[in-house]
Amino acid sequence: MDILTAISAELVSSITGRLFTDKQIRQVSKHAVGKYFADLLPEPADERQARERVEEARNHIHRASEIVSQLQVELGSQTQQLDLLLAEIEDKKQLAQRYEVLAKAGQDQFAAFKAEMEDALRQELTTQSERGKVARRLASAFWSVITLFLGAALGTYFKEVLAWLSSVAT
Repeated sequence: MDILTAISAELVSSITGRLFTDKQIRQVSKHAVGKYFADLLPEPADERQARERVEEARNHIHRASEIVSQLQVELGSQTQQLDLLLAEIEDKKQLAQRYEVLAKAGQDQFAAFKAEMEDALRQELTTQSERGKVARRLASAFWSVITLFLGAALGTYFKEVLAWLSSVAT
């Protein structure tokens, strides 16, 4: 049948002197107009409304995703702040427990603890002061001797300078 259609098309084109039939011309022009001029032709209202709704939905989805990401960032920062508050609360709780133990201990026990701490501190300070005591005394004696010699030298030199100045002045 295709051969028959092709032969009839060739026969019609030979007789009429046309290259294409009217049907073929309409198909070619329909596709050419549709392909190159589709943007200029009016589109159906349903298609336009559907496209507008799709664009509006895309805008809403984009805005919603921005809001969700902002909420995630804000929730992350609030989580960090809450973690810091929990750590601070835990520290204060431990401090309160220490004070509670001290408060439960009677005044006599606290006074005994205080006296024992004072004795331990006094012993430690005495031990530290004994360390290097000989070296400090030797250094002090050395500087005393040097100071004595420098004072004597300066005293002698000062007398000679005064004697020379008095001889020059007269």
